[in-house]
Amino acid sequence: MANDGQVMPLGDVAHIVMGLSPKGDTYNNDGVGEPLLNGPTEFGAIYPSATLYTTDPSRFSEPGDILFCVRGSTTGRMNWADRRYAIGRGIAAVRAKTGSTDTYYVYSCIAHYLDRLLALTSGSVFPSLSTGHFNSFEIPWPANHRRGAIVHILRSLDDKIELNRRMSRTLEKMAAAIFKSWFIDFDPVHAKAEGRDTNLPAEVSDLFPSSFEDSELGPIPKGWDVKPLDKVADYLNGLACQKHPPVEGQKSLPVIKIRELRQGITNSTDRASVDVPPKYIVEDGDVLFSWSGSLLVSIWCGGRGVLNQHVFKVTSASFPKWYFYQATKHHLDEFQRIASDKATTMGHIKRHHLTDAKMAIPDEKLMAKSTEVLGTMLDRRINALKQARILALTRDTLLPKLLSGEIELPAGEELAEEVS
Repeated sequence: MANDGQVMPLGDVAHIVMGLSPKGDTYNNDGVGEPLLNGPTEFGAIYPSATLYTTDPSRFSEPGDILFCVRGSTTGRMNWADRRYAIGRGIAAVRAKTGSTDTYYVYSCIAHYLDRLLALTSGSVFPSLSTGHFNSFEIPWPANHRRGAIVHILRSLDDKIELNRRMSRTLEKMAAAIFKSWFIDFDPVHAKAEGRDTNLPAEVSDLFPSSFEDSELGPIPKGWDVKPLDKVADYLNGLACQKHPPVEGQKSLPVIKIRELRQGITNSTDRASVDVPPKYIVEDGDVLFSWSGSLLVSIWCGGRGVLNQHVFKVTSASFPKWYFYQATKHHLDEFQRIASDKATTMGHIKRHHLTDAKMAIPDEKLMAKSTEVLGTMLDRRINALKQARILALTRDTLLPKLLSGEIELPAGEELAEEVS
């Protein structure tokens, strides 16, 4: 409750537009008509990415609206509308009646009090929220100047969070491009073999050979080796964490499953006892690879946790992290194809697929020099993601205190700036 004691039903301060799916024969993926959102499969980290269009939309979101999943197991997921969208039955659009600043304030309140909103859901198999649920949902509604000041503080933190995440994405793209050029396509070797400039600093260029030799992988740079992924790195499968439940009154850790790799730690994340073998503890900067269901490879920066089954923790005593991370990612498309071909409800790969996946291995001098470049990029990326998490934690800690008046606005601004 805000420090002036005022709360308002969401329906009094915001427009709620419940989606209505167009007829199926109006759908297309040719870009004709309006982009259509039906549910969370189109949602991204911030903005959605529609894959379908409709020539007969019934309901719309407008730019700047909150997009909210209202049906199924992902009820409660949110995105922002960066343009006008047709919205189907799986989506609601929420916008404050008083403008974009208050829409951001409403978003912050919904995010903080989401558990209360979801407690209103109906339907045991496919929980759903109705217009009535939204309209009756109460949120703090302090005076206009205070709402604006709260949004200013939260937005300053969100901007810094997004800056760190954008830096991480940029570094990832750069590192992936360099890795592919040097260790997959062998561009510098091709250039030297053809008498062309490698466009690399001399101390790097000189470490690449100028010819190729045959191998089980095909032509590779002369003097390089070939190894399977399971000789490059160790792939440790996680625990059946239900066998290590948390003990009441004692410390516990979040369980890192495939869902957490996608969404991070949430209030619905399972917990496990801290008394598990240390090798199953996940720390910031660890490489995780989900090998079942949704196959993905990621650098974990979501805080300490326990590795769940169906997720590998990837480590190596012989190769640098940037190399086995990129090498595993290089084979991900093939692993996903293998998993999708399995006639099961949850496709997966097996250990022998790691053995079948081969990589060209440069000599020690080139590996060391590459670490100065790619290892540094990875360290900067991990640092950016850790900073983003700390800022997000600060934001989420500040929000209820700002709403309640426990922290006054000047102090909140100072704290946000200090953390940033």
